[in-house]
Amino acid sequence: MIDHAHARASALTRRHVLIGGAAAGVLGTLHGAAAQTAAKVTIAMSLGDVPRLWAGPDGGFEGLRFGGYTVFDALVAWDLSSADKPSTLVPGLAESWSMDPADRTRWIVKLRPGVTFHDGTPFDADAAVWNFASVFDDKAPQYLAQRALGIRGRLPSVKGAEKIDATTIAILTHAEDSLLPYQLTFLLFASPARYAALGNDWMKFAAEPAGTGPFKVVRLEPRVRLELARNDAYWDKPRLAKSATLVLVPIPDGTARVSALRAGQVDFIESVPPDTIPSLKGAGFTVTQNVYPHTWIWYLSVLPGSAFADKRVRRAANLAIDRAGIVEMLNGTAIAAEGLVPRTSPWFGKPGFVLKHDPQAAKTLLAEAGYGAGKPARAKILIANSGGGQMQPLPMNEAIQQSLAEVGIVVEYQVVDFITLFTAYRNGAKPPADNPVGLNLSLPTQDPTSGFVRCFDSALVSPRGTNWGHYANPAVDAAFKTAQLARDVAARDQAMAEAHALLVDDAVALMVVHDRNPRAMSAKLKGFVQPQNWFADFTPVAMG
Repeated sequence: MIDHAHARASALTRRHVLIGGAAAGVLGTLHGAAAQTAAKVTIAMSLGDVPRLWAGPDGGFEGLRFGGYTVFDALVAWDLSSADKPSTLVPGLAESWSMDPADRTRWIVKLRPGVTFHDGTPFDADAAVWNFASVFDDKAPQYLAQRALGIRGRLPSVKGAEKIDATTIAILTHAEDSLLPYQLTFLLFASPARYAALGNDWMKFAAEPAGTGPFKVVRLEPRVRLELARNDAYWDKPRLAKSATLVLVPIPDGTARVSALRAGQVDFIESVPPDTIPSLKGAGFTVTQNVYPHTWIWYLSVLPGSAFADKRVRRAANLAIDRAGIVEMLNGTAIAAEGLVPRTSPWFGKPGFVLKHDPQAAKTLLAEAGYGAGKPARAKILIANSGGGQMQPLPMNEAIQQSLAEVGIVVEYQVVDFITLFTAYRNGAKPPADNPVGLNLSLPTQDPTSGFVRCFDSALVSPRGTNWGHYANPAVDAAFKTAQLARDVAARDQAMAEAHALLVDDAVALMVVHDRNPRAMSAKLKGFVQPQNWFADFTPVAMG
């Protein structure tokens, strides 16, 4: 149990213990490095390690942000150039894509000509099909289960791919799904030639990768740094990187990230501790925030034996939370959740269950579920000490633990590093016994598949999807299917609004806040745009 009387201090102590010598080593390396120049930008990630660079990085969406889209490309990309509107899909390695009118489970994709991998070999239909097989064909020699299972959960509709001609492929799906282009943003393309040259070994490839992205890997020191160099042969000339070198360092502790920024050891930091923002601004650093499709939740297991298998307990937990208090604790860097998406979203719908702070109503629901004085509901929850999208997980979870205890839900936390948490998320919940019945991981709601279908469709438990808690509601499945078959945005939005209302009414998760994603940077750093998206483009960034 966490000592509530010393919540903030104990959280800080534990974070320092968890990062231990790793952060000290990172800061020591940076302190001893050469002075920063305009040609180099150094970024401190909140991850505890460099994401694995095998075109399917671990580390969640932060892993993709730094270990994915910097080195690799996808067929379909996000337009990350605007801070003022939600991001939209644009062509990446694919020039165009469309359903085959003769078979709506088959998509015809025209590949971009003239693209080469970092090793100089061509990206063509053969290379594209090879990459699909590496994830979706367990009989292919390049298939590695550990890698494939970490990727395919984001593309639940994909069955495989086949070559039509040198610049055209067909993507095959399990069923008709108009949402496929969103899923294709998560399949990154690696060089088959580099893989072969390294003895057909994905582990060796991750140390010396070759993609088609805007940066090439120059130096990789696990848990210390990843140094990238501009890819001068990059196919997307308007996005040729402004900086010659991009250095990424893992510093999971927020206080250590701030110290590194203040000392000039890094130029840009992720996940700024809210209580440091006023002093950073006062010292002349730039701090940016923006709304983006993020919800900080607990996934809840509904397997037999879990207290959360009872909807009344799930609703009680949601009514116990003081969201306004958590927003205040976060210094206004979050928005209180009213659902999995904000009320302003076209997918919000009309849920009947209202997320509010009502401890007495929570106690009443728990009593109806058979809990009360001397018989609290009990839950073990898996949480991380830091990581992409986790905000300030220890103090936030301490506040939640206290609120739940006050209504009769006793929570025990199992604190792990983010990679361990994310691995557990991909593997799905297990029958309770001594296993966690909740998992704290932020939900990305920027598209229907990644934010909803793969997380709550009853057919998409691991390994095909990431329905961690084994949630099942036929009405939700039907709404998802309607969205997948929709031929226009209005019909899709209506179906998603129906699904969302059902999910909120079921209290499918503990829904807490939406992050505003504070980042801080040197006043000399120019070109960064904070989009309304989990990802960001670091090609325009340079030191002025």
